[in-house]
Amino acid sequence: MKNNSKKLIIILFAEEKEKLNYALGMIATAAALERPTELFFTGKSFLSLINNNKISNFNYKNSQELLLAILDLNTKLSVCSGALFNHNINEKDLRNDLNINVTGLTSILSSENEDSQIIFI
Repeated sequence: MKNNSKKLIIILFAEEKEKLNYALGMIATAAALERPTELFFTGKSFLSLINNNKISNFNYKNSQELLLAILDLNTKLSVCSGALFNHNINEKDLRNDLNINVTGLTSILSSENEDSQIIFI
């Protein structure tokens, strides 16, 4: 990883599979360019991360392939704790095959990320 690369954080609020796929493509590209990356699911976008979700938005074109790529490239996956709370979803209901960090918006906006590039979709 290059030390001078700004971290790319994509805050994914949209739940449409096309927007999820585009966010995955952007994150994968940045990670392949050796930038640190984080994909933060909020709103209803996290619903694709629910265990046994029959209507997953990761089924669009190459979304599953992109998901595997960003995981291989060490992208951090985070879910907004407030979004989970608002939809009465517990952390244990999230996919257990993915390393998902449940956190709040404060972690994204913390001083640790002050030099990060943040994109909201």
